[in-house]
Amino acid sequence: MVTVAKSFDAPIKLLFPKNLLTGDPFAFTMLGLGDIVIPGIFIALLLRYDAHRAHGKRIHGKNNQILNPHVESGLFKRPYFTNNIVAYTLGLFTTIGVMHWFKAAQPALLYLVPACLGAALLTAIVEGDLKALVAYQDVEEEPKKEAELKTDGKKED
Repeated sequence: MVTVAKSFDAPIKLLFPKNLLTGDPFAFTMLGLGDIVIPGIFIALLLRYDAHRAHGKRIHGKNNQILNPHVESGLFKRPYFTNNIVAYTLGLFTTIGVMHWFKAAQPALLYLVPACLGAALLTAIVEGDLKALVAYQDVEEEPKKEAELKTDGKKED
């Protein structure tokens, strides 16, 4: 995996110095695009879940007017998102620490996935909505139109 990533010269990896204080100034360590994108998709989905939770607590007034403007303006609590950003950062520091300790390349996802999943599950347990998090679906089914319900999918003559 490291050989493939090192031999491929394209913008799919981030290189940063191994040791800023001592050692070879041209020695670099890398973070692959997958180490950023895969946890990023998960964290973005958790942000959508936070928004879903906030929208579920909306209060409607007359004419379906929203009385909670913080939800529509984006000012809502984001416990899942915040905790997972912190967990991702700690997972990266753990990866770098283990890499320097063993002086060998480490797969970042080995540390990032448990950190992000663990933070999400721990947050769900603390918030008391573990079942809701596991059952969450980002895309809701669209209701059938009345014409489709009347014909029940059959062609009219």
